[in-house]
Amino acid sequence: MKLKIEEDEQLVEPEITIRCPKIDESIVKLSEVINNHFIRILGKKEGMTTILNLDEIYYFEVVENRLFAYTEKDVYEVNYKLQQLATILLPTAFIQTSRTMLLNIAKIKRIRSLVNGRIMAILDNGEKTVITRVYANDFKQKLKG
Repeated sequence: MKLKIEEDEQLVEPEITIRCPKIDESIVKLSEVINNHFIRILGKKEGMTTILNLDEIYYFEVVENRLFAYTEKDVYEVNYKLQQLATILLPTAFIQTSRTMLLNIAKIKRIRSLVNGRIMAILDNGEKTVITRVYANDFKQKLKG
């Protein structure tokens, strides 16, 4: 693979073109990584707004009809509905794991099967979360890539 970077002062934002003889799985994954890098989420904490990169978010969860983004050490309120965010994040490492949660599969350290078709995910920060059986098959497919 060849990588070529060109500067163009007339561009307002970066433009990335991938040229390939055939679109295969590695090209699709590369495209997803690039797209993920440019998605930003605004989170509020203690009256301050912070720009969050997707790769620092462990999961999103609805609590008392409000959506929160959980990072390694902090929690931010975000101004989205869960389904709206699920649609935006569909091509990323995030997947819906329950009626109230979107999980970043890149932050999973281990998984374990539970009774009734549920799955426990242990995250890099030590937190545990359960993937409900309704979402377990989609979760397994996303893990496989």
